[in-house]
Amino acid sequence: MARERFTFKGLVPIESRLRRLAEDIAYLTVSDRTDRKNEEMLGRFELKLSDALPYLEEPPPWAGDEDEEDDELDPYGELDDDEEDEPDEDPDVLDEEHGAARFAEAACRWLRDIAVRNTVGEPYRRFRVKAYGHKGVRTVDTGSFLCRNDGYDLDLPLGAASSQGEGEAMQIPTPSFEEVSTLGAAKGLKALGDYYAQWGRIVLGSMGQLQHVNNEMQARLHRQLQDSRGQVDELVAAILEYRASQTRMADERQAEERAGDARTALAQTALQQLGDAARAFLAARGVNPEMADVVGAIGQSPELVATLTDPDVRALMDDPANLSALAGMLRAAAAQAKAARQVTDTQPQDPGAEHAAG
Repeated sequence: MARERFTFKGLVPIESRLRRLAEDIAYLTVSDRTDRKNEEMLGRFELKLSDALPYLEEPPPWAGDEDEEDDELDPYGELDDDEEDEPDEDPDVLDEEHGAARFAEAACRWLRDIAVRNTVGEPYRRFRVKAYGHKGVRTVDTGSFLCRNDGYDLDLPLGAASSQGEGEAMQIPTPSFEEVSTLGAAKGLKALGDYYAQWGRIVLGSMGQLQHVNNEMQARLHRQLQDSRGQVDELVAAILEYRASQTRMADERQAEERAGDARTALAQTALQQLGDAARAFLAARGVNPEMADVVGAIGQSPELVATLTDPDVRALMDDPANLSALAGMLRAAAAQAKAARQVTDTQPQDPGAEHAAG
C-alpha cells in the first residue's frame, strides 16, 4: 500500500493536541463519518503497551513532512461548518523515555494507518477522533479530519491511462473483476475484524458481569455459612445444657431413692432391735419364748401396736369374751390360709403356663 498517495486535512492539529494532552488521555476512538447519518466505529486505541507496541519501533513515515493543508477548497467536499480548523501549532517536544509521550506518538501513527486502510478504493473519507480520560469519565479532546486518496484515478487500467496521456479518445476499459474481488475481500475482512472486536468486547463485558454476580453469590454464601455456624453452635450448646440438666435431675432422683432406701433400712433395723429388746425384756420378766416371739412380731407392725395401744381396744380386751372371739377369728383366718396353701400345692400346673414361664 503506497502511503504517499494519501494526504490528510485537519489531522496535524489533532496530533499536536494528542501529544500535548498525552498525560490526561486513556484511550482514543475513531469513526468513519463520511455518511453523517450512519457513523461507523472503526477502532479503539488504548494508550498502553499492548496497543502501542506495533507502532513504537516503526519510524513515522510522515516524519519531516510539512503541513499539507492549504487554503484551497476540498474538491471532495468541505469539513463541517461548525468544525473550523484550528491554527497550526508546534507539537510539544516530549521526552522519548516518558511512557505517555511514546504512547501518544504511537496513537498518531495508528490514526494515520487506520485512516489509510479505510480509504483504499475510495476518493476520500471523513473521520472523527475522540480522546477520553481515565475510565471514560470525560472527553479530553475531539476532532475531525479528512483523508484523500490522491491516486484514486491511478486505479484505472494502464491502457486507459496511456490513451489519456496521448490525447486519444476515451475507451471503455476491459472489464476485470480481480480488483473488485480484492477490494470486496478487503472490506469484508475489515468488517469481519470489526465484528470480531465488537463480539470480543461483548464477551468480555458479559464475563465481567458473570464474575461480579459470582463474587456477590460467594460473598452471600459465605455470610449464610457464618450465620449457620452460629446457629449450629447455639443448638449444640442448648443440647449440652439439656443433657446436663437431665443428668443432674437423674442424679438427684437416684440420691433421693438411695436416701429413702437408707431410711427404710434404718427403720427396719430399729424395729428389729426394738423387737429384740422387747423379747429380752419379756424374758427378763418371766415371759416364755413363744410369747416373746408373738410380742416381737406384734412390735414389728406399727399399725398393730397402735391399734393394741388404743384405749378403746384395750377396754375391749379387758373382757375375756372379746379375747376368746379374737382368738377364734385368728384361728379361722389361719385355717383358711392353710387350706388355701394346700389347694395351691395339690393343684396341677398348666403346661402352657410352665412353657410361657420358661
